[in-house]
Amino acid sequence: MLAVTTVYGNGEVQVTTRNARHLLERLGVRGVPVYAGAARPLVREPAVAVETHGEEGLGYAVVPEGRATGAGAGAGGTLPVEAPGALLRLLATAGEPVTVVALGPLTNLALALALDRDLCCRAIREIVWMGGSAGAPGNTTPVSEFNAWCDPEAARAVLASPVPVRMVGLDATRCVFLPAALAARMAAHPDPEVRWWAEMWRFYVDFHRRSEGLEGCIMNDPLAVGLLVRPDLGRWAPMYVEVDCGWGLTRGQTICDRYGFTGRPATTQVCLEADGEGALALALDRALGVRL
Repeated sequence: MLAVTTVYGNGEVQVTTRNARHLLERLGVRGVPVYAGAARPLVREPAVAVETHGEEGLGYAVVPEGRATGAGAGAGGTLPVEAPGALLRLLATAGEPVTVVALGPLTNLALALALDRDLCCRAIREIVWMGGSAGAPGNTTPVSEFNAWCDPEAARAVLASPVPVRMVGLDATRCVFLPAALAARMAAHPDPEVRWWAEMWRFYVDFHRRSEGLEGCIMNDPLAVGLLVRPDLGRWAPMYVEVDCGWGLTRGQTICDRYGFTGRPATTQVCLEADGEGALALALDRALGVRL
């Protein structure tokens, strides 16, 4: 892993940057720089999912005082937008093409493309994006997934570029379900580290219970990362994908041309379904050493 970049979405960017640094420390990952990214979308005011992830972006989990080192500005402050320039520097010096895993709005990547499109197209092997939906209902509007809805102009710019994209959207991520009973068992685990992570998931379970009546939570982001390790966990189909940048209920909808109605060449590999239990087991084992 060359670096981590942050963006608004789960929280304001100063919060997500602090959390990224803390989680790397908590996981024992050393020497990986964290670069603060965009605090807002390209053309609109930012929206953050406080109701989904809590005021501090980690649900009920607490960052112990003094553990999140080098976090920069505090809540309500500002951070310099380092991510697009840092990404370009890393691409320019990498010895081989780089895979970019994007787990939020695509603002940083759109800015990097605007700064040096040729370098991005030459040095990025592919972008694996947790965002969008081919056919599943949206989670922000009736048809729009949150990361796409946050900055559809950025998503359109990235998906329209020559850089290969693999889209891991709600069709696949909703297969990865952590039952409330399992979250409760982990909250009572003898290992305090497991209990800390369970506090984050317990908030997410409460959110899904309120919003959808589910007894558990959807684990969106781990699937995108897990598919890098286990591509066999997903089923893919090439499609032309357009993003709605209007201002109504369909803003942020990813329109996936599954049957070639537009006559345009497929630009994106879309994950249509996933082995949810296998992906969840992989994530818990790799991150915490917990077996289902």
